[in-house]
Amino acid sequence: MKTYILSILALLVLVVSCREEAVPKPDDLLSKEQMAAILYDVTLVNSIKGVNKQKLEDTYLHLDSYLYAKHETDSLQFKRSNDYYAANPTKYFEIYGIVQAKLTKERKKVGEALEAEQKRRDSIQDAKKIQRSKIDKDSLAKKKPEFTRVRGDK
Repeated sequence: MKTYILSILALLVLVVSCREEAVPKPDDLLSKEQMAAILYDVTLVNSIKGVNKQKLEDTYLHLDSYLYAKHETDSLQFKRSNDYYAANPTKYFEIYGIVQAKLTKERKKVGEALEAEQKRRDSIQDAKKIQRSKIDKDSLAKKKPEFTRVRGDK
């Protein structure tokens, strides 16, 4: 009987403790959409840093400050909001779902732009080849035979 009561009590404590939030909701919590927008930009910035970090350092760009100004927030508000959402995996997963969708959409647009640019370059190359073949077939553009001097001629 004692173990039965202790088991129920332990289960009750477990249920109550799981309901309590690990990180309290901050008063200035950023919305899911705002967090997604910031995290999207952070992902792009990290990608840029991975490509050419030295160039960013040379131009003295402070991208963190730029991002906070762009999203009208500060580092403390972002940190508190990020901590809150990170402590709630379901909400954080939703936010990253938004970020992933935006990245996928952007990747598709960039891929289409690169494809269009490659088609443009290919058509330029094809036009140059056609132009060269027309020049080669032109009777006026044919090479004239070269004359060689004979030793006695001056």
